[in-house]
Amino acid sequence: MRTRRALVVRGGWEGHDPVGCTEVFTPGLRRAGFEVSVSEDPAVYDDAERLAATDLVVHSWSGGGLSPRQEANLVAAVEAGTGFAGWHGGVIGTNVGNARYLRMVGGRFLWHPDGFQEFTVRVAAGPDRDGEITEGVSDYDVVTEHYWVLSDSLNTVLATSVLAPGDGDPWDVPVEFPVVWTRRWGAGRVFVCTLGHRVADLQVPQTATLVARGLAWAARS
Repeated sequence: MRTRRALVVRGGWEGHDPVGCTEVFTPGLRRAGFEVSVSEDPAVYDDAERLAATDLVVHSWSGGGLSPRQEANLVAAVEAGTGFAGWHGGVIGTNVGNARYLRMVGGRFLWHPDGFQEFTVRVAAGPDRDGEITEGVSDYDVVTEHYWVLSDSLNTVLATSVLAPGDGDPWDVPVEFPVVWTRRWGAGRVFVCTLGHRVADLQVPQTATLVARGLAWAARS
C-alpha cells in the first residue's frame, strides 16, 4: 500500500491562527497514514510535480493571492485528482483575484456582522452522497463569525445557517447560506467549511468531526 501525501499550506493573516488551526487536524492525518508536509509559503504551488504527487492539499492562507503560475498548477492538480480542503477565511477569504481558484473552491466570503454571533448550523438530513460526512451529526449551535458567502449549485451543501436581518440592515428577510459543502472539480474533490476563525471553533465536537471527515473524503484514495 502506497503512503498518501498531504500538503498543508498555511500563513497569511495571523488573526486566523493558521498554525494553531491546522495543528488541530495534522495529528489525525498522520494517524490515518498520511505523510504530512507543511509549507509556510504559497510558492510551494510553483512546483507542479509536487502537487501532482500530493493526495490532499489543506489550504489555510488568509489574504494575499496566487501568481498565475501558482493558480494554474494548483487548479490543474485538483482537476487531475489531488484533493483540496480548507475552512473559513483561509480558503474562501483569500485569493480573491484568482478566478480559477474561486471557481474550483465554489464560494467566496463577502462579509460578516461585527463580532461573534450565536447561530445554528443546520446539518443536511440523511446520508449525503459524499461519504456520509454528516453521519450522526445533528443541528448544533455555535458562537463565532457568521459568514455571508456567495456560492453556486455545483456544490453539495452539507450544512447551512440563517442570518436574520437586524435593525437598519438593508435586507428584510432571513438569508440562508452554506456552511459546509463538497464539490467535484475534474477528477478532484473539494471540501469547504466556513467555520474556523479560531482554534476553539474547530474544536467544537461537531465541527471537528465534519472537518476531519471532510479532509479524509477530499483526499485522493
